[in-house]
Amino acid sequence: MLCKYLQKYTVIILVFFSLLSDNAVRKTPEPFWRWMRQREVEVDLFEEITKAVVAGDEEKAAELCQTMLEQGFEPMGIISQGLVPGMDVVEAEYRSGIKFIPEILMSARVIAKGMDQVARYLGDSQLPKLDKVIIGTVKGDIHDIGKQLVKMLLESAGLEVVDLGTNVTKEEFIQEIRRTQASVVLISAMLTTMMPNMKDVVEAIQRETFDQPVIILVGGNPVTSEFAREIHALFSDNAIEAKEKVLKIIREIP
Repeated sequence: MLCKYLQKYTVIILVFFSLLSDNAVRKTPEPFWRWMRQREVEVDLFEEITKAVVAGDEEKAAELCQTMLEQGFEPMGIISQGLVPGMDVVEAEYRSGIKFIPEILMSARVIAKGMDQVARYLGDSQLPKLDKVIIGTVKGDIHDIGKQLVKMLLESAGLEVVDLGTNVTKEEFIQEIRRTQASVVLISAMLTTMMPNMKDVVEAIQRETFDQPVIILVGGNPVTSEFAREIHALFSDNAIEAKEKVLKIIREIP
């Protein structure tokens, strides 16, 4: 008997909530559903841009960026919700051994192109003020590939990178630190014979007095953490680590 009553009232309760749900759906204002559909479209477009970055597809990413800008999407949202998450995926896959340096370079170029599109759309006056960092290879060394990768990763993280290029003298580093007021300087060397030059540059910067704190990060094929400690600089073993350390430094600078 008890089971029959339970079954009967369970059915009544289910029917009641079903009717209540149907009634709520019918009474839900149409603007709400339009908003929901718009949100689904937005999420899909952001995901498509992220996928294009992961795939290193410049053409697809550029097409999506242009479409979203024309549809009135928030320009900086395209970067923070579409482009940057793509690089996060690429970096995670690099750490897992799924992707390699050439693929990181491809994805970084996709982000750089997308950011250029957004910058052209906004105009310089509307762009947010970015933290500046300086990067360069020491005098006597003309190797550029590793430095370029670090530069692109930093730019993909939203930093303004002042690239002094290769074969840079200590005077040029110091002059640019004063001009830009940058607090982070990345110095690279790819040849063992250039390590004394790196030490010379670092010590020259450390002897100077600047209006802002200046943190030096060194890296490159022959550079080790022990050498970095000897010259009182921070060390980075690879491009992704360099990006992470720079972002941490900038967050901690008062």
